[in-house]
Amino acid sequence: MLNSLVIKNFRMLEDFSVEKLGRLNLIVGKNNSGKSTVLEALRIYAGGANFNLLKEIAESHDEKFPLAEANDQESNVHFPYEELFTGRQPSNKKLVKFIIGESIDNQHTLSVYRVFIVQDDLMGKTLFSEFNEDWLNKKPQTRIIGQALVAEKPGKWHFIRQDIYHESPFELVNCSLVPTHFIPVDELANEWDAIVYTEHEQTITEALKIILPNYEHLVFVANERANAAGKPQRIAKVKLAGLPRPVPLKSLGDGMVRILQIAIKLVSAQGGFLLIDEFENGLHYSTQEKIWSWLFTMAERLDIQVFATTHNWDCIDSFAKVAIASTDTEGVLFRMGKSALKSNQGQIIATVFDKERLYNLTQADIELR
Repeated sequence: MLNSLVIKNFRMLEDFSVEKLGRLNLIVGKNNSGKSTVLEALRIYAGGANFNLLKEIAESHDEKFPLAEANDQESNVHFPYEELFTGRQPSNKKLVKFIIGESIDNQHTLSVYRVFIVQDDLMGKTLFSEFNEDWLNKKPQTRIIGQALVAEKPGKWHFIRQDIYHESPFELVNCSLVPTHFIPVDELANEWDAIVYTEHEQTITEALKIILPNYEHLVFVANERANAAGKPQRIAKVKLAGLPRPVPLKSLGDGMVRILQIAIKLVSAQGGFLLIDEFENGLHYSTQEKIWSWLFTMAERLDIQVFATTHNWDCIDSFAKVAIASTDTEGVLFRMGKSALKSNQGQIIATVFDKERLYNLTQADIELR
């Protein structure tokens, strides 16, 4: 578990820190306050800035991710993954780095920074170097032919380049994401195949019974219709007590689909992070307190640290009630917003509310969103 969080120079989070985290963490704030950016930073931290992960994130935002190659003019014009860095257009004359971890000096902290590919015409070798204008001026036989990124933790590092090395050498953290949109059914089906007939099947049952008490069993079956790529699809069906045949899960409403996604991804996140963007999507306010109670129990049981975002008061209220009542599992809420201080005016900062502060705020009925 992360006990605190520091994010520097990553997207809109120029100098961001959360002084205290719990096993369950609810992130609140206005639109464009950086809530989803924190989840994205945690994904990169957990995945060790793996090439394929960064590529997936860039593509999801329609962002460019040119990679350094000697014959690729694009790589010299655009900074690799430049959208990930605060300011998006960093100077060519200084080291550009973003940092994600518990603290700057923590042994698990991840740093990602740019290097230039320098061709030494006399030596006939291609070198990797941080940019140093004085060094280049002293060596007229050298020239910059491209750019790349390096991911580093103390004692270990790897290049983020398609043509060099894809996998991270770091000890990675298991991480599952429940996005705002519905997860492709085939992805859920594949993860369900690893759960069915194991001890974790009961976890799914407990979750679905929160919304539908007469739930009995789940199965993924072949769909008669193929997907857009012409490949067979699977659909989820559930057996309900009192009905002679299973019914499609989607016919039972968005709430059942949402809680199934959360439950399957929770099991997949065992020993790591579960990230939930806009927790309340599809979930009626009357069920949210029960779902939080189940999550508090399961996060402790499966050794998972949960990070969820919301801007919904019912979600905040239900989380606060469960966090205050919990004796074994700590829940922390932190609110993100722009600082009004002169020293860092306009920067995104976090205000932390642990159990005691949550209780005082709910008693005073103070606005948290």
